[in-house]
Amino acid sequence: MSHSMLEDLGNIGDFVGGIGVIATLIYLAIQIRQNTRAVRTASRQEIVAGARDWNRLLVDPEVAEAFTRGHDGYPRMEAADATRYRAVMHDLALFMQGAFALWESGALEDETYHAYFDFFAIQISTPGGAEWWATARTIYLDRMLINIDERLARGGVRDPIEKELPAPLAPG
Repeated sequence: MSHSMLEDLGNIGDFVGGIGVIATLIYLAIQIRQNTRAVRTASRQEIVAGARDWNRLLVDPEVAEAFTRGHDGYPRMEAADATRYRAVMHDLALFMQGAFALWESGALEDETYHAYFDFFAIQISTPGGAEWWATARTIYLDRMLINIDERLARGGVRDPIEKELPAPLAPG
């Protein structure tokens, strides 16, 4: 075989090898995209399960009443109700810390995170929630606290005690 023929075969081999590398990179990109979707779906399901668990706490009438009263009256309430309120709020804050960790890592998309984040901000914006948060916040992640403080500083958090509902839309 001549030198130029060997050189041509070598060039063909390099070309085929380059195509193989490109095909491998495309395959890996597709796998990473699919894995990212799967992780985000699992994270969303984990968050929904946590929210359902938190909501189940409020099925108990005593807990639900203490939670409602606590938003306006904590800590100036009966000891048993104050304990119930603290427990429900800590459970909610731990849920929020988990959601924050998933969001911060990129496993939870902004839309899902901010919906729950705003819900949490609403709870700690009530008079009782603010009293509770002022003393409880020290046990939570500093990065989450910064995020919460920034959200509260932006304002526009609606008080859940407010009973006024928006006017219904007119038909047609």
